[in-house]
Amino acid sequence: MAYGIYNLLLSVCLLLALPPILAVLLFGGRFRRGILERAGLYPPRVKERFKDSRPLWIHASSVGEVLAAFTLAGEVKRRFPGLKIVLSTFTRSGYDMANRTGGGADAVIFFPLDYPWAIQRALDHFEPAVVIFLETEIWPNFLRQAHRRGIPTLLLSGRISPRAFRRYHRVRWFFSRVLRQFTAAGMQNEVCAQRIIDLGVDVSKVTVTGNLKHAGDETAETGGESQGWLKLGGTGSRRVLVAGSTHRGEEEILLEVFLHLKSTMPDLLMILAPRHPQRFDEVEKLLQRKQLNYLRKSAMNGHGAGEADVIFLDTLGDLPVAYGVASVVFVGGSLVDVGGHNLIEPARWSKPILFGPYMTNFAELAGEMKQCGGGVEVKGAEDLMREANLLLTNPGRALEMGHKAREVVDGDRGVVDRSMELVSRYF
Repeated sequence: MAYGIYNLLLSVCLLLALPPILAVLLFGGRFRRGILERAGLYPPRVKERFKDSRPLWIHASSVGEVLAAFTLAGEVKRRFPGLKIVLSTFTRSGYDMANRTGGGADAVIFFPLDYPWAIQRALDHFEPAVVIFLETEIWPNFLRQAHRRGIPTLLLSGRISPRAFRRYHRVRWFFSRVLRQFTAAGMQNEVCAQRIIDLGVDVSKVTVTGNLKHAGDETAETGGESQGWLKLGGTGSRRVLVAGSTHRGEEEILLEVFLHLKSTMPDLLMILAPRHPQRFDEVEKLLQRKQLNYLRKSAMNGHGAGEADVIFLDTLGDLPVAYGVASVVFVGGSLVDVGGHNLIEPARWSKPILFGPYMTNFAELAGEMKQCGGGVEVKGAEDLMREANLLLTNPGRALEMGHKAREVVDGDRGVVDRSMELVSRYF
């Protein structure tokens, strides 16, 4: 009955979406990409790669989760060299990132929409041995069909935010059935573990494995690329404010703060990285309205920033490295009610971090950052201007704050081993 209601709602949504879908098919070349895969139809050449083998299927929704999937896939390949891996994503940005680097996967695909017919085709196509979902990816029909086929489904780096918990709890009669389909759940922390238990998952299935985004030392792996950024931006002698993963409503505030700071710090450079590629044109128009001298990263071709005020990061995958040249970092999605974004990447570079009050997706980590002095919460433009000015004019203070941020994310080095211990049980 519960799944009947869910599928009825999905069918209604599909009917309502048919006109725009048809328009996309006819006129939207950029949006057509992947539409067949979302319907569970994959090219024969992809199936051929997994002939006579049952792959591990890892699903990572977007860019941040894809980076965590790379860590997991690399370790799987190291321990099980003959095992093949299919990596799926839901967003185009995640797909582009995964396709560009591979990350140890034998194929990168779009995840099928959660309709029974699409899921059935996808599972028939790949016949996975195990399916791993990262963070908060919960797809009722996929989990149900995998469970019926006897395919183990694991949740790793599992996270249930306070907002998601309230939402799921309102329809607990449904989501308790869905979540019980997971074979095992490795959660980020004790709070998330208790939330998924409260939502109906048997306590024997739940362990705390940690957050795979904590794994690895990004600074060690990308030091050379960081030196390239120093050359590109001319940042060896300039102070740099990096604004990462920004959303609509934040860029206006950030640019006003930047212009005010630059009036007293002529050497100040901003690296601005909007979260979603589809907003690049919108943000570029804002830079033009502010009459800022900017350079798109995609057009720099190895040349320095010269006298530019802003490097507009219109490329994917460069933000974690760009954090390496920051004097101060602001992490976006936090001045507007989006839930915040990854604090780990700048902390790995020992950078002082500023973020807004809306950090529900990373509430525990944000709390640790504030408590230890590695991060500061800013309520709006006035707070941001004051705190950024303090850090930009006091390198010693910024250095100390950055070291404290690094200490927070260095606290968990066993997340890969714990995750692999759970995964290995099902191979």
